[in-house]
Amino acid sequence: MRSQENKIFANIDWALLGIYLVLVLLGISNIYSSVYNPEKPGLFDLSTEHGKQIMWLGVALFLGIIVFFLESNFIRKYAYWFYGFTMLLLVGVLFTTPINGARSWFGFGGVGIQPSEFAKIGVALALARFIDQNSSSKERTKMGKNTGIASLWGIIPFISKNKSTALILGIPCALVLLQPDAGTFIVFTSFLLVLYREGYAGNILLFLVIAVIIAVVTLLVADSNFMLPFTKMQLSGKTGIIITLIVITGAFAFAVRSFVMRRNRKGIYRSLFGSFIVAVLFVNFVELGYTNILQSHQKERIDLLLGKIDDPDGKGYNINRAKAAIGSGGFIGKGYKSATLANASQRHVPMQSTDFIFCTWSEERGFLGSFLLVGLYTFLLLKMVVIAERQRSVFTRVYAYCVASIFFYHFMINVGMAIGLAPVIGIPLPFFSYGGSSMMSFSVLIFILLKLDSERKIVLQ
Repeated sequence: MRSQENKIFANIDWALLGIYLVLVLLGISNIYSSVYNPEKPGLFDLSTEHGKQIMWLGVALFLGIIVFFLESNFIRKYAYWFYGFTMLLLVGVLFTTPINGARSWFGFGGVGIQPSEFAKIGVALALARFIDQNSSSKERTKMGKNTGIASLWGIIPFISKNKSTALILGIPCALVLLQPDAGTFIVFTSFLLVLYREGYAGNILLFLVIAVIIAVVTLLVADSNFMLPFTKMQLSGKTGIIITLIVITGAFAFAVRSFVMRRNRKGIYRSLFGSFIVAVLFVNFVELGYTNILQSHQKERIDLLLGKIDDPDGKGYNINRAKAAIGSGGFIGKGYKSATLANASQRHVPMQSTDFIFCTWSEERGFLGSFLLVGLYTFLLLKMVVIAERQRSVFTRVYAYCVASIFFYHFMINVGMAIGLAPVIGIPLPFFSYGGSSMMSFSVLIFILLKLDSERKIVLQ
């Protein structure tokens, strides 16, 4: 038994574990600096955020030890059970008392637990289990790349032929939106990257890219009016977009008629028509959702990002102060605990230990330190991809890509918020932002991946 345990620990990817420990220690050091109080200088003082973060790290490491003593078959066998448990937590949190307008936390005394963080683990395991069960060549042909997804219109057949996958992702997305927590909802869309890698998503990523472009253009010009060329007709922004879509569709149809053989035109025409209908519906959905669904502060964040509002000392204060702190760091930074904007005494940067923790790091360590941190996260993501691609088990490969996608979204959006390239939606930076739920969930994601990878040479039954 002892030799078997030693063998398992010997097969652990020490590079991944090492980068995890480096990021965790740098994160705690950064939190200590961002909230430093000379009256409470103790690193392990549990009345401070850095003291609590160290406590949560201890809990996370304890959970990691438990994971290491599990077998891969056990993790795979009970993946659906853990998914179901986390979904029950998401349902239960809807009946709690709202905090800042959202029902996202379970409160236990002075401790708060955010179920949506652990739901990411449940979805990753369930998605890996489902794809693993349907990974035979016959099922992959039926459910994967040959689902008939040849155009944007193919989203409907994708959903109808992959109901289980849609439910696995759709249930947590719906429950998170009911809280409401738009940031976590966006993170759940990261699993589409995994589906694309496994051949389930077809051209959905292409649709999402086009949808984002159309949505941004719609929001930018929806309130504008312009004159239709060669006429005296004045059009609203939305009407102009629809007319533009008609012109583009017509141009493609003309090109098809001119350069495509007659016997191949029917399918292309059908795809063009479907794409046009989806685009028109989407334009109207964007305007409807923006006007009637989004809350006022969410609209303001989008308008600030798109440059429709210029209010640096009011609605744009958070982003303005965050960028000011990052810029003030210069090339080499001001030094550890020497930040003048993102520090505990001045508090020019709101949420500097959570959503905008990157500002403290950048102000103290400058461009060089920021470049180093981006490099560390990039190495972490690349390492996860390498681990995923060397797996014999479909379950482990899919799970590894799920973890990589989650970390990629969190890193990309959090840093994007700090530098003004993404709306402020409250997504933590893994291992850096203060928070017990995020520390535990990110750590468990890593530990499960390490455990599954350590047994990659064992053929799972």
